[in-house]
Amino acid sequence: MAKVDNPGIWEKIQKNVQETERLMGQKKYNQSMIKARQTLEYMVKLKCDQAGIVESSLDHMIHELYDGQWISKSTAEHYLQILSIGNKAAREGDNSAYNANQAYHVLSQEIYSFTDADKAAPRPRRSQTQSRQAGSRKKQPSRGGLGLNPADMVKLLVPVVLIVVLVLVIRLLTPDKDPTDETVASIPTTAATTEATTAEAPTEETSAETVSYKTTDTLNVRKEPSTDADRIGKLDPGASVEYIRDHDDFWAVILYNDQEAYVAKQYLTAGE
Repeated sequence: MAKVDNPGIWEKIQKNVQETERLMGQKKYNQSMIKARQTLEYMVKLKCDQAGIVESSLDHMIHELYDGQWISKSTAEHYLQILSIGNKAAREGDNSAYNANQAYHVLSQEIYSFTDADKAAPRPRRSQTQSRQAGSRKKQPSRGGLGLNPADMVKLLVPVVLIVVLVLVIRLLTPDKDPTDETVASIPTTAATTEATTAEAPTEETSAETVSYKTTDTLNVRKEPSTDADRIGKLDPGASVEYIRDHDDFWAVILYNDQEAYVAKQYLTAGE
């Protein structure tokens, strides 16, 4: 892969972070997710240039960086999460505020890690001749390394601070969970309270009964709780769903074709 112009790439990363912030503020969530993915692409290509990894598909380069211990497991997972959200926005037109906020939040975290990791990143070995030449002269400050120039650090910190402030404002004005999430979380508790008052000794079978919900939008049914998992079906708006339990803050477990499956619980609402 050709040598990347580090200052040029770093300037693009900074501008993209600012643009992602601006799009979030304007509630242009689809464009914000796509811009976050583009920022990730610049970061990954710069890392691959340092590691001497040949440019290929973005997910493949992320795995190569992780396998070569250039990035941590958590950073690799965050990169793949931003990539998945950005691909969904680009290919499916996703305009979800929840997904945009997730990509935006993870990107703002990884910007710090990206800067620190670049400082500590190992450099390619020099030949013996180069080593002798380097030892015979004074060490010169690096101009290409990210974060070594105080002016660059100031340019980085200003948009990042603005990002953090904007995230806090967004969370105060629009909570992460939709009202339908709270309804989904509260219904099993209400059902359990009703059963406790009508039966002296509820059995395990009673607590495992499914609860009927309806979808509020077209909803993908997946085999695993991940947007990258295989899709085993699709539910139309208003379709009845047999809710079993919550998997986490985002996914719910339902009964689909006599087997457990996963759907995004923010698109479920209590049935009649």
